[in-house]
Amino acid sequence: MAEQLAIGGLTKSFGGLDALDAIDLRIARGELVGLIGPNGSGKTTLLNIVSGYYAANGGQVRYEGRAILGLAPHKLARIGIGRSFQVTKVFRRLTLLENMLVSGLADWREGRAAAIDRAMAILDDFKLTHLTHEPAANLSGGQAKLLEFARIMMLSPKLILLDEPFGGVHPELKSFMYDKVRAWNADDVTVILISHDMGSIFGLCRRVVTLSYGNIICDGTPEETRADKAVLEAYLGDQHAA
Repeated sequence: MAEQLAIGGLTKSFGGLDALDAIDLRIARGELVGLIGPNGSGKTTLLNIVSGYYAANGGQVRYEGRAILGLAPHKLARIGIGRSFQVTKVFRRLTLLENMLVSGLADWREGRAAAIDRAMAILDDFKLTHLTHEPAANLSGGQAKLLEFARIMMLSPKLILLDEPFGGVHPELKSFMYDKVRAWNADDVTVILISHDMGSIFGLCRRVVTLSYGNIICDGTPEETRADKAVLEAYLGDQHAA
């Protein structure tokens, strides 16, 4: 598979704390990669840099051969990088359709009528049609997660970064979201998934990357990750891991 995302020597510090310590990571097109690690290990920081929300202190990030460090989030969205957030971010005062059009009309590649048609089809696919003209403020937590997923699809993304998308979601809705992630990946969309729900990581991902204190301590299959001593120590501590 062709390399899609290449991260080299990536560093990020906050004050005197190194959140990322010279991270090297290569992701091929069409991979579905789980990103795990204890709280504070650097997972969200890594996604924030790749998606343009944080500036790195050093290193490089290349997407499809193009250096992207320093590009603004909206410019990265235009070249196919979609993102969800640990705390769901929707435009609460806008309707669901208006939320979708914020993405769909971001760079004016299609007319408003075409964007509306596409938005309506995506909302239908996510079973949100009956809420099309409702303000996003009226959504339940799970519905807001679905809207965030649907809005990503308006970008026709090639790389999707998901940060704890299943947190607090009802099991039936979670299963529906799992199916969407699998469907994206089956269409050759690359997915990087952060989740503390190990069931989602080991059930969806064929590769799992584990961070601890800003370093990659394991990069392997779910089976290799489960058996890795460094991973067990990072989560459980030396005594319990032993």
